[in-house]
Amino acid sequence: MARTLVVDMAKPVAVQVGAVGLTALAQEIRILLATRKGSVPLDRDFGLTWDYVDAPMPEAMQYMVAEIGQQLHKYVPRIRVQDISFSSDDTADGRLLPRVTVEIREEYRDDFV
Repeated sequence: MARTLVVDMAKPVAVQVGAVGLTALAQEIRILLATRKGSVPLDRDFGLTWDYVDAPMPEAMQYMVAEIGQQLHKYVPRIRVQDISFSSDDTADGRLLPRVTVEIREEYRDDFV
């Protein structure tokens, strides 16, 4: 049976120092999604670009889906992305908050028992 995990950036979660298991994996994904590309001194490619900030919403969403998939593939190799959607928050603040559903790759499932 596949193990899945949903990380919803619209729901704030406190960082847990020393987290393990699925909590640590979710935290790893959240950190990647919340980091601006270029802001990590020793790995300028880590995170998401802000190039789409002023793009029309449909274009920005397409760009973000592609980049989130690529970055998770590169930096969190223990997972496979199943779905990327965005919050339907009606606050009209223009933010795209991703909701990512991932599957733990079979060879790593024993790490999360």
